[in-house]
Amino acid sequence: MALSRLFFVFAFHAYGFGAIAYLTLLAGRRPTLVWVARGLTAVGWVLQGVGLVLLLSSQGWRPHGFAESLSIFAFLLVALFLTIELRTKAPVLGAFLAPAAVAVWLLALWIGPEAQPPTGGPWTLMLAAHIGVALTGVAVFAVATGVAVAFLLLEGQMKGKHFGVLYERIPSLEFLDGLNRRLVTWGFIALSLTLVTGLWVASRTEGVRTFQAVELTTAVAWLVFAGLLQARVLAGWRGRRVAWLTMAGFGLLLLSFVGTYGPGGGR
Repeated sequence: MALSRLFFVFAFHAYGFGAIAYLTLLAGRRPTLVWVARGLTAVGWVLQGVGLVLLLSSQGWRPHGFAESLSIFAFLLVALFLTIELRTKAPVLGAFLAPAAVAVWLLALWIGPEAQPPTGGPWTLMLAAHIGVALTGVAVFAVATGVAVAFLLLEGQMKGKHFGVLYERIPSLEFLDGLNRRLVTWGFIALSLTLVTGLWVASRTEGVRTFQAVELTTAVAWLVFAGLLQARVLAGWRGRRVAWLTMAGFGLLLLSFVGTYGPGGGR
C-alpha cells in the first residue's frame, strides 16, 4: 500500500468517528463532545492533507482521475465547514456536513486510483488555478446546500409545531438564511472565476472547439445563482424558496462536476 493511501485510510477513520460525534450532538450539546468532534475531524483533515501532498507531488501536482478530484473536493469541504462551524459557534451544523464529507471520501477510496494518467492537454498554471477555484466553488455550494437542508428541516418542524430535537439544537431560521446568503455570494464569485478561467484555458486549446454539455450545465447553474442573488436584493426573497434554489443550483454543479472529472471527463 502506497504511503499516501495509508494516510487516506487513517483520515477516513478520523472523519468517520468525527461525523458520529457531530451526529451525537443532535441529542445534546456537550462542550467536551463538541471538541472531540472538531478534533477528530481536524486530525482527519491533516492526515488527508499529508496524503494529498505525497500523492500530488509525485504527479507534478496534477490530479489523476475522478477519485483524486473527489479527494480534493472532500478536503476543501471539510476545511470550509470546520472554518464556518468555528466562526459561527454552531457545531450542530457538522451533523449535516460531516456525514456528507465522509460519503464523498468513502466514494473516493472505493473508486481508487486511475491506472492511466490524464490526457487532457498540458498542465499549465492557469489550468491548475481553474480546477482549484472550480473545486472550491463546488465545496462552498455544498456547504450552502447543507445549510439549506437544515433550514428546511427546522422550518418544517416549526410549521408543524413539532418542536423536537432539531428545534432545540439548530440555530434560528434567520441565522441559517443569513449564512446561506453569504455562502452563495462567495460561491457565486468562485463560480464566476471558474467560467472566466475556463474560457481562458479553452481559448488556448488548439483547433475548433464547441461548447460541451458540462459547460452549458455550469453556465445554467451560474444563471440560477445569479438570479437567486438578484431576487434576494431586488425582490427580498428569503427562506424556503432560496433554500430550494440553492439545492437546485448545487445539483446542476454536481452534474457538471461528474461530467468534467468523472470517467471520460478528460481532466
